[in-house]
Amino acid sequence: MLREGLLYEDDVILTWMRDRFLQDLVLGRTQNIENVKEGLSCLNLNPYFTYPALALLEPDSSSADEHERIPRTEEIRDYLQQRAMRGSIVFMDDQNRIGLLFSWASAGHLEAVQGMLGQRFGQPVNIGVGKPCSRLRDVHQSYEQAARALQNKFYRGTGKIIHYSELPPYETPGDYPADMEKELHDALKAADTDADIEEAVEAFYQALLEQGPIDIQAMYELTARLLIGSEKKLLAGVNYDSACNKCEVMSIVKMETLEEIKAYVSHFFVGVRGAMLPDQKESHRSIIKKAIHHMEQEYQAVSLQSAARKVYMTPTYLSLLFKLNTGRTFIEHLTHIRIENAKKLLCSTHYKNYEVAEQVGYQDPRYFSQIFKRKVGLSPTDYRESVGK
Repeated sequence: MLREGLLYEDDVILTWMRDRFLQDLVLGRTQNIENVKEGLSCLNLNPYFTYPALALLEPDSSSADEHERIPRTEEIRDYLQQRAMRGSIVFMDDQNRIGLLFSWASAGHLEAVQGMLGQRFGQPVNIGVGKPCSRLRDVHQSYEQAARALQNKFYRGTGKIIHYSELPPYETPGDYPADMEKELHDALKAADTDADIEEAVEAFYQALLEQGPIDIQAMYELTARLLIGSEKKLLAGVNYDSACNKCEVMSIVKMETLEEIKAYVSHFFVGVRGAMLPDQKESHRSIIKKAIHHMEQEYQAVSLQSAARKVYMTPTYLSLLFKLNTGRTFIEHLTHIRIENAKKLLCSTHYKNYEVAEQVGYQDPRYFSQIFKRKVGLSPTDYRESVGK
């Protein structure tokens, strides 16, 4: 048993050393090719490549929070290490993406790799592929290209293999399209149904992209400006639960695809339209009340997706209604419920901290302690002592 523990520890250290060495290589920190080959050999990795190239793999993270994403990526990396193309090297880069260093002749196997991972883990895997290099020391160029290719999932969608060589040039937007915004507002005011709003949003983005794809960061900025400006203009004078809260710009920049953004913008304007129609306000309050009741009953396992199913809405729309009606995001409200229940357990039971964490829906006790201290100002242990339990 002791020997097995030492072997496992050695494996962990070896994996860490391989990751660090490969990170230095793909970031261009290693120039001496002989040192590279020697280093790879010492780490029991293949040092010989013919036209080396780099691919970056990233599981679709739309359904997972940051706390879940990294362990899942590590799990995929470990699985792929045992099944990747012969002679290739699998590692984690410094942004927690999976790197795959391979000889260009094996590029045709990437589709099989993607299919294998999708089937095993039940979620799409995005792959960005750089161009092949003539020398291993230049693989940092292929890495940079793979990263740019991976970003293009914004336009191409998730679950795709995107080659850098196929990327179109991005256009630089000029002035903010105020005329397009006005047309969108006019269409919103004339809309009779949610579908009309979705069509208007689709037309807005089609017009934006008429000359070709826009730099992705610029698209985030344009969208944020559209939503913040629209909220001010369309809800001016509307008393919606005292004040209408600002849309969450941070929610936008975390979205991975243009389709996600368009869906969010459509739901945002549906919510704005509802705020402008008096008969919709009570309906929205009823929906939020039902969702909160569900959260209070099922706080150990509830998620935005399950709550949305309960009230027959999309997660994005429910999230928006929460912000508009309560001033809190769904996650903020759920965290409040969980922490309040944790405080009750700490006061009334002798559960250990990790047991309290599990009881209120946190599988990682360290993460629970961080959240608890952030919200309460004391660690769970200090809080328990302060109330004399």
